[in-house]
Amino acid sequence: MGQQKTAKSWIGYLLIALMVGAYGYFGLYKIAIGEASWDVQTAFLTMMLLIVIGEVISTATKAFVPSMFITAVLFVIGFWTIFPTDILQQAGIAANLPTFLVMMMVVHLGTMLNLRELVEQWKTVLVTLAGMLGILVIVLTLGAVVLGKETAAVAAPPLTGGFVAAMMMQSVAPTERLAVLAMAVYVLQGFVGYPLTSICLKREGRRVLDQFRKGEYVAESASKSADKIGALEAKMKVFPTFPDKYKSDFTHLVTMAVLAVMSGYLDTLTGGNISKFVWALLLGVFAAAMGFIDKDVLVRSRSMGFVYAIIMMFVFSQLNACTPDTVVQLVKDFAVLIILSTIGIAVFSIPLGKKLGLSVPMSFALGLGSIAGGFPASYTLSVEAAKVCANTEEEYQVLEQHMLPKTLVSGFVSATSGSVIIAGIVMSLFF
Repeated sequence: MGQQKTAKSWIGYLLIALMVGAYGYFGLYKIAIGEASWDVQTAFLTMMLLIVIGEVISTATKAFVPSMFITAVLFVIGFWTIFPTDILQQAGIAANLPTFLVMMMVVHLGTMLNLRELVEQWKTVLVTLAGMLGILVIVLTLGAVVLGKETAAVAAPPLTGGFVAAMMMQSVAPTERLAVLAMAVYVLQGFVGYPLTSICLKREGRRVLDQFRKGEYVAESASKSADKIGALEAKMKVFPTFPDKYKSDFTHLVTMAVLAVMSGYLDTLTGGNISKFVWALLLGVFAAAMGFIDKDVLVRSRSMGFVYAIIMMFVFSQLNACTPDTVVQLVKDFAVLIILSTIGIAVFSIPLGKKLGLSVPMSFALGLGSIAGGFPASYTLSVEAAKVCANTEEEYQVLEQHMLPKTLVSGFVSATSGSVIIAGIVMSLFF
């Protein structure tokens, strides 16, 4: 039986090798020597492979090396070698499709907003918002003086934590260099945000364990306000319940598309002063509360992976104008921006956190949620800190219950929702 399994495994490996060889020879090699041109399937597969490689390396390093950084580097190398500048269109993806998909993604993010949890973690929300405010204040003042107003304005929203915010700023960036910068700061900020957050959470873990071992630690209890919010959400449902037997992938997609279209109309009605992305987020929140759309709708429609892949391809295809000189300038700009952002977070989040009864390391960790990129980093860093600090399963549970709800909410407030609103405001004010 064991020999049979081994033989089957070798057959599988052989078939994989044949597929890789066929792709390498008939696809990349033939294209490189000019005997073939890019077709839809080869272009699409190539971009997907680069995204997967980034994910694999990120997983292998426990997110120490961000997947988007690896994929971005691979795309830049591709554009410097054999990739056509219009590889996105070569893959059959219309240039204006990703923007619409981002609006649907933002609607989806709005449906995920849990008002009860936000009320429960109101201190976390305030400290996270303070950190985001610190980034905006420092970057849009000192950053504007050092790097220029347009550079500071394009970089500030992505620094508050959002992939979607980075895409929004890409869409209004006045130059190709700034369009690349918008995504570059989001891709690179994890190299600073991850280790700093990890240090803070481990210090917090040791502090809590010291209290726990002395019998002085008191777990946080649920607030009555959160219970009231939960009851209010139940009363807000005004749409009739759609029978489950009639729900399908298509009905979920239709509800998202309807809200995305309504967001565009509201953007027009407000003269662009409130971005369609902000409207999409707000409509997602209230439509889910009122029962028009299901929560976590993009996952329910079984479209999350495909939609996210198209958006990722679009983002990385914008690196086609990235030259070696551009890379050097981006690194210089990023170094200035990340230092200013970290200072802004510390100056604004730590004092407020102390006033609200949080420790210095926990306050700083929540503020750093912006440049740590939200989920899954917020989950990974919290669990890792709990495992490193705890000596027993009981201690691990105490630390996880203390830190994880805070970091998850912090990531949601910054990366998922707050940064979208900030990007919409900055777009209206500066562009």
